[in-house]
Amino acid sequence: MAKKKRHHYIPRFYLKRFSINNEGKFLGLYNHNSDIFVQQASLRHQAYENFLYGEDDEIENALADMEGNVARMFYYWTEEKLLYPPPLETEGYKLLKRFILYQIFRTPKSGNDMIQALNQGFKTLVKECESEFWGNIKDCTIVHESPVLFGLLNSIGHEHLLDYLDCKFLVNLSQLSFITSDAPVILYNQLLEKSENYMGATSLTAKGLQIFYPIHPRLMICLYDSKVYDFGNGCINCCSTESIEEIHQLNGLQLINSKSQIFFDEFISEEYIKELCDHYEEYRGTAKNINKIINKGSRKFFLTSSEKTHIDLSLSFFKLKVNPNDFTKELCPIRHPSLERPSNKGISFEDQLN
Repeated sequence: MAKKKRHHYIPRFYLKRFSINNEGKFLGLYNHNSDIFVQQASLRHQAYENFLYGEDDEIENALADMEGNVARMFYYWTEEKLLYPPPLETEGYKLLKRFILYQIFRTPKSGNDMIQALNQGFKTLVKECESEFWGNIKDCTIVHESPVLFGLLNSIGHEHLLDYLDCKFLVNLSQLSFITSDAPVILYNQLLEKSENYMGATSLTAKGLQIFYPIHPRLMICLYDSKVYDFGNGCINCCSTESIEEIHQLNGLQLINSKSQIFFDEFISEEYIKELCDHYEEYRGTAKNINKIINKGSRKFFLTSSEKTHIDLSLSFFKLKVNPNDFTKELCPIRHPSLERPSNKGISFEDQLN
C-alpha cells in the first residue's frame, strides 16, 4: 500500500530555487494551455501526479534518495556559489548524469511523446504488411497504463549515453531571469542545425549534442560535446553572459519544450511571458517523428528517428570547432564509437540510484 500519493516529476527541491524571494513556498506560474498567469502559486502543488510511478513507494522512495544527494550539490552551487561542477569520471558526476537522464524521462511530456512515437512507427510498419492485415488493425493504438514509468525504467543503465560530454556552468548576469518548466531539460544541437541535417540531432548519442538545464534563475548546467564546441572561450568551470537576447532564447526553449506550464521567480512579469509566447509559441508542436521504409535491393529496412524543434539558436559562448558542412549528408553522426555498444542489462532501479 503506497504511503506517498503525490509523485513529483519535478523535484520540489529544484522548484524551490525558482521560488518567490527564494523562500520555497510560492513561485510564478504560466499555463499556456489555459492562458493563465499566476504571480504566486503554491509550490508544493506543482508538477506532480498521483501514483505516477506506480501504486507502491518503491520507485518514489528510490528517486527521493537520489534527489537528497543531488540537492546537496545544488545547494553548494546556488546558495554557497561554489561553481565547480564535479570532475568527469567521479561518483558525483555519475550521479549528476543519472539525475539529468532520469529527469528527461520522468515527465508526462516524455511519456506522451514516447507513446506517440511508438504508435506512428507501428503504423508505418504495419502498412507495409498485406493490405488485408492493415485494414484490420490500422485504427488500433498502442497504449500503456503508465508511459512515464515505462520510459523511466527503460532509461536504467543508460547514463553512459551522456559520456563524452563536458559539464560547465552558465552564469546569467543579464537583467532577465532564467525560467524553467514541467520538462526542464533541453536537448539541442547547434552543429547539426547549422548543417541543416537535424534528423536525430538530439538523440543522446549524437555528435554535437548540447543539454541546457537551468537550476536557478541565475545559473544553468550545460553539457556539451567538447570536440565540437568551445564553451566560454576555454573557461575552466563556468562562463557568463549579460545578453538579454541569449537568455530570452534559452527561455523560449523552455516554453517550447514544456507540456503545459512554465515556472519563474518574482522578477518575471506577465508582460514578459506574453512577449515570450509571441516569439516562440509558433514553434510548439513542430517537432515530428520520422518513420520510413527503405528499399535496398530485395531487402527492406525500417528507419525511425525524429526532428525536434529548433530555433536557429545563437549563443556567443558556444563556438563551433568543426565545419558543419562536413555533416550535411550523414545520418546523425555518433559522438563516440563506444556509444554504439549495447548497454548493461539486468540492473535494478535501486542499484542504479545508489
